[in-house]
Amino acid sequence: MHREELTRWVGDTDAFLDGCWRAAPALFRPGPGAGPTAPLTLEDIDTAVAGGLLRAPHLELARAGDPVNSSQYTRARTVSGITTPGYIDPDRVRALLAEGATVVLRNVEHWHPATRALTRRLEGELGRRVEAFFFVTPPGAQGLGLHRDDADVLLLQGTGSKHWTVCGGPTGPDWKPGEAADGGPVLLDGTLGPGEVLYIPRGFAHQAVGSEGLSSHLSLTIREVSTQQLFASLQRLLLDALPLPGRPLDDDALHATAELLLHRFRTRLPELTAAAVVEHARRAQLAEGTVPGLGADPGIAALAARLGAPHDSAASTA
Repeated sequence: MHREELTRWVGDTDAFLDGCWRAAPALFRPGPGAGPTAPLTLEDIDTAVAGGLLRAPHLELARAGDPVNSSQYTRARTVSGITTPGYIDPDRVRALLAEGATVVLRNVEHWHPATRALTRRLEGELGRRVEAFFFVTPPGAQGLGLHRDDADVLLLQGTGSKHWTVCGGPTGPDWKPGEAADGGPVLLDGTLGPGEVLYIPRGFAHQAVGSEGLSSHLSLTIREVSTQQLFASLQRLLLDALPLPGRPLDDDALHATAELLLHRFRTRLPELTAAAVVEHARRAQLAEGTVPGLGADPGIAALAARLGAPHDSAASTA
């Protein structure tokens, strides 16, 4: 399978998937013009914040793992007599950033078209849901402490530089994402500069500190399905289109319903494979991650152009 977008990030995709994926962190330093291009810039963020419609939790602030209370950087707005809290205050954000807080933009793909196009390309190549986060950190500051993410992560450094420490992964299946008291042995220790890419496998503990300049980086989280999602897919595959009564009225009806379920399970279970269940769960996860209406065609401008276009007389009389 040709993976054009992933190639921009990691170079040789076969070597990456065989040697790094889920196994080891890696730092990639593409040559000039060979690496990925950040779809979101600091100027784009300024424009979004100044536009006045960006709200928490799409933008949050944190210091060394402790979230800054949103009351310190948001304000309420009143429209048509309805007051709604949570709108980002640009002046307060700049002041907190200057004091050492890290700006965290969550799910950028929800509101930034170019970032959404990037995540969709990677979703098509990897078959997993991809979400985009953007971090802005002052020199010497740390937004998050040592922690584990429930996703594989690809990072692209935009401006400034950031020093990363990546430790070992989970030792068993019952690990939890979030703060890590002990990350285990250090596997990677290095500084990421503009245009460079870092891969962190799912669950590997990591932390970062801003180095030179105002550090900004795009973080793409590649989500994997959970045990609960596998179970939900198994139920859907087994029960698809099976007519079941909502509330059987008596014992005979209840037993008949149970027999119907057992017959379906006996019939379909032998036909199902683990690969089919995983594939169904990943497709369902991708569908659940799609925000309705984003990127819809036609947009309002396209619709206006279509409605304003002169009618073709031949077509109108057909």
